[in-house]
Amino acid sequence: MAYVSYGDLAQAYSTRRDFARLKALTDIHSKELVTGSSADVAKRLRGNYSQLSEIETTLRTLDSYRTASTEAAFFASAMQASLEAIQGWTTSASSNLLISAGSDGQTQIQSMATDAKAKFKSVVSALNTQVGGRSVFAGDKTDMPAVIDANTMLNDLGAAIAGETTADGVTAAIDDWFNLPGGGFETAGYIGSDTPLAPQRIGEGEQADISITAADPAIRNTLKAFAMAALATDGPLDGNTAEQSALLRKAGEGLISANAQQTQLRADIGESEAYIETISTQNSAEKSALEMFRSDILSVDPYEAATKLKAVQTQLETMYTLTARMSRLSLMDFLR
Repeated sequence: MAYVSYGDLAQAYSTRRDFARLKALTDIHSKELVTGSSADVAKRLRGNYSQLSEIETTLRTLDSYRTASTEAAFFASAMQASLEAIQGWTTSASSNLLISAGSDGQTQIQSMATDAKAKFKSVVSALNTQVGGRSVFAGDKTDMPAVIDANTMLNDLGAAIAGETTADGVTAAIDDWFNLPGGGFETAGYIGSDTPLAPQRIGEGEQADISITAADPAIRNTLKAFAMAALATDGPLDGNTAEQSALLRKAGEGLISANAQQTQLRADIGESEAYIETISTQNSAEKSALEMFRSDILSVDPYEAATKLKAVQTQLETMYTLTARMSRLSLMDFLR
């Protein structure tokens, strides 16, 4: 009877190959048991990657929306915080100015003007708030401040009111500087862009519009009223307490009006914040559902994976045992 035998080298090669195959299978089944997902995706999907590819693409898109939503929410939050601070200064200053406006005492008038100047500077600082190196109220010129520094603005306004001798004249000059087309605020005070920040895409067909700039009428009127009070004791009205008191009263009334406008601005931003949060929640829910679907596509039965792993481990142990016994064979053992 004919038979085929293997030489020692061939036998050793065959043994190493079997060991390598079983160790590879051990790694595969171990990974599947731990992760719960198939280690051989091509075999699992039978070569059809279209559905998985579509899921992966959508998940990447949702990740980009998450980044955009986070940025938009952070931007809106910074706007809201700045306007909240500005409204706080406006509220406190307006009541104080109206109370002190009836006073003819130079000391009290000077105190109110000094306080208004400090708050004016704080408002300017808040309008130049930056988030991640991007200016919040400068429109699409996010690489620069929204308005010039407070001292420069007050100096320009001081030049604009020079020669005025009444509260009405000072008020009219300051109003023209802030509100006339081509006036001082448009040409020198506001250095941001006339083009608002473009809406941020935060979802499929969804955009967050955060387009408020420091050129908004509500902000102009706030600056204007604070500037009136800050300049009450500087320039042409110096020493004229009656006209100074009248100017402080006008400033207080202007701040009350600006306060209502600020409330509307903050409400608009609040709506944007709520919208961003709603879309972000929807995107997160969609992402979770897709990740679960992907897991279902690639998942393996843990019991089956454990059974396969046990079977491979048994084969490995058997091979190790046989190999160990064969390595201890000797000619004397063979001849017995």
